[in-house]
Amino acid sequence: MASSMLFKIALISCCLIVATAGDKKKAAPTPADDKKAAPAPAGDSSSAANATSASAASGGSGVFDVTKYSASTSASASANSKAFTDAFKAACAFKGQPTVSIPAGTYQLGPVVFEGPCIGSHITFDIKGTLVAIPDNSAFPGPAWLEFDALHELVVQGGGIIDGQGKASWTQGGKDKAINMRFMKCNNGKITGITSKDSKFFHFALHNSQGLIFDSVKVVAPWDSKNTDGIHMSMSSNITLNAMDIGTGDDCISIGQGTNNVQITGCNIGSLGKVPNEQNVGNIHVKSCTVQHTSNGVRIKTWPGAPPSEAFGITFEDITMTNVSNPIIIDQLYCPDGECTNKNPSNVKIRDITFSGVKGTSNTEVAVKLACSEKVPCTNVILQDIALQPTGTGCSKVSSLCTNVQGGVKGTIKPDPCIGAGAGKSGGNTTASAPSSSASASPPAKKAKKASS
Repeated sequence: MASSMLFKIALISCCLIVATAGDKKKAAPTPADDKKAAPAPAGDSSSAANATSASAASGGSGVFDVTKYSASTSASASANSKAFTDAFKAACAFKGQPTVSIPAGTYQLGPVVFEGPCIGSHITFDIKGTLVAIPDNSAFPGPAWLEFDALHELVVQGGGIIDGQGKASWTQGGKDKAINMRFMKCNNGKITGITSKDSKFFHFALHNSQGLIFDSVKVVAPWDSKNTDGIHMSMSSNITLNAMDIGTGDDCISIGQGTNNVQITGCNIGSLGKVPNEQNVGNIHVKSCTVQHTSNGVRIKTWPGAPPSEAFGITFEDITMTNVSNPIIIDQLYCPDGECTNKNPSNVKIRDITFSGVKGTSNTEVAVKLACSEKVPCTNVILQDIALQPTGTGCSKVSSLCTNVQGGVKGTIKPDPCIGAGAGKSGGNTTASAPSSSASASPPAKKAKKASS
């Protein structure tokens, strides 16, 4: 079972992964790290002549229809790439609030970079059609299929479909594959009402961007689509995800290094600490999420031997689980497929973590696993109002397991907690007051402490 199997939920598919740029699987390429040359920018839009020409091209309306630039449902991918680029160049040179319009229909499309800054503001991409990528990953010299660079007050909308044709890439080795849609240095934008399908690599990637809102965006890929994270973000802040519907074969949402102030209404946190000098991840709030039939619920994970960094201020609130393995998990010994050469303890400090209102069914006996680093134990981990039951099919009881963790509990906890006052009690739920600070929390266990119900 993949880490985020295909499923549907009421508000948002719930798998948040917090990662860092050093994670081999999670890191979205950055300009300095790109091994392949990106496609040429969309063009210079700084001259008054361009602005005049752009206004004429749109008939003065500010709407730049790609079909007016020779895009066609019967044209080749390279021809449509040129048409999309030409339409964007004209829109970028428009002094008002331009719209690049992609009408209904299916368009074969190669890689395109939409690079600003533009003369006007609030550029909109109105995608009503279906964009279909070239299946062969070698056709993409850059890290992304569609890239938006330095476009502020950007809007991507229209209800269209972005089909990455990624099936052939999922069985190939390496991570050098095309992201469906990447946002670089974009501020104060909104992506709404579009669908990303079958990406070769990540569906959406955000890097060095601020103030982006994703609303009612859908991600679709089968359970065996490896490395197809729904949304990956790094070096970004003030990101909001609302009313998402994500079903993919990997992590639904992954949060990388240097990312702060993320609000997710609706969604597994992990893969921190793969390279030195990674920046911290903090102030993440995940709320009102449903998880169904996945191999992990809400998770924070770091690599063995990880260099120093921090993950802090992370809250999971009002999460419903249905037939989920590992509903609550902190894993600081994360080592997929035996990739780890460094067996030393992780140096990533995890602190100020709250799991509140997590309820539902677990198909693994250990429903709550808090496995922290023996070198830098987790501190101030709070469990509040947890109600997890066994599925009854292949799992008849649930338990908690804690290692090197300091924290407390509030309210009624099921399974019996392995941290805080009353840790390890059996025969019923345990209720205790959470410590006011990590200093007054229960001391970290050097050996695993287990409680079962």
